[in-house]
Amino acid sequence: MKSDVADLESALQAQMEMERAQRDSLMTEIRQLRSVLLDSLNVQQRRDISGTVDLQRQIADLAVAVTQLTALTGETQRQLALQRDSGGGELAGAAAAGAAGAALIGGDGDDTPVVADGGEPQDLYEAALRQFRRGSYETARTGLDQFLEQYPGHELAPDAQYFRAETFAESDALDEALAEYARVLELYPNSRRAPTALYKSGLIELRRGNIDDARTFFQRVVQGYPDSDEVDLAQRELSRLQN
Repeated sequence: MKSDVADLESALQAQMEMERAQRDSLMTEIRQLRSVLLDSLNVQQRRDISGTVDLQRQIADLAVAVTQLTALTGETQRQLALQRDSGGGELAGAAAAGAAGAALIGGDGDDTPVVADGGEPQDLYEAALRQFRRGSYETARTGLDQFLEQYPGHELAPDAQYFRAETFAESDALDEALAEYARVLELYPNSRRAPTALYKSGLIELRRGNIDDARTFFQRVVQGYPDSDEVDLAQRELSRLQN
């Protein structure tokens, strides 16, 4: 039916326009982020070469996203041409291609980290962590919750729980942050994140004016984790509280 084909083609065209707008927005954001990261990389190289690996990894992630967006554009255009040639028989394929392309870049235009079934646990963790670094704390928390639910015994689980607490701390939800830091101690007391969680808890209590509670957290760092990186920081805070 010619009228049906015309309606389908119109619907497909509208879908393409929406996807194109989403892609353009994402491309602009990616270019801006890449520029910021490159500037950060140059500054970091001048200051301390040890921090460049993570920045380079983020830049590589952005390059992959650009490649995926470019491929999605070409595939959608190809499917539209096929649909026109065949009188509508390829419409379902075009819609599927658009949905698959959206999944590659993280869903239907939002920030939600998406990892297909069968993906590596580290992929899910790193996707959530990227959202955290972008300041998308609720989105990051969703990914971290998914990771912890699926892989509670994974070696990255302590890190995931710690960053879950950090999403609350960065959002000034201090009660929730304290509860999640406590979960780090409860579930992973021997992890490298345990002393950090104690120290961060002390800083929160100090910020809220609960001096005795803050002192208790700092003392737990010194007594329970004397070889940790946080012990010097905790001792410094204890010295300040004594003055």
